[in-house]
Amino acid sequence: MTTVLASTLSNKPVMGSDGKELGTVHNVTMNVETGALEYVLVTPKADDVHRFETDDDGTLLVPADKIQNVDDYLMVE
Repeated sequence: MTTVLASTLSNKPVMGSDGKELGTVHNVTMNVETGALEYVLVTPKADDVHRFETDDDGTLLVPADKIQNVDDYLMVE
């Protein structure tokens, strides 16, 4: 994946590779030692999104290795 500033991900819509809109980027988590992106935290659009783990608040935890593309949408597997 190309280099992307974390600030450009804020509030970006997230779409699955199947075309279903999953929600919007709420936050990201990074490895403080390497600076590598670990997770994108997504506020889900619907309650029926079960392909990713969630935190206690219901926010989707999308692993960074599932990101396929960043353009108008953040595309994930």
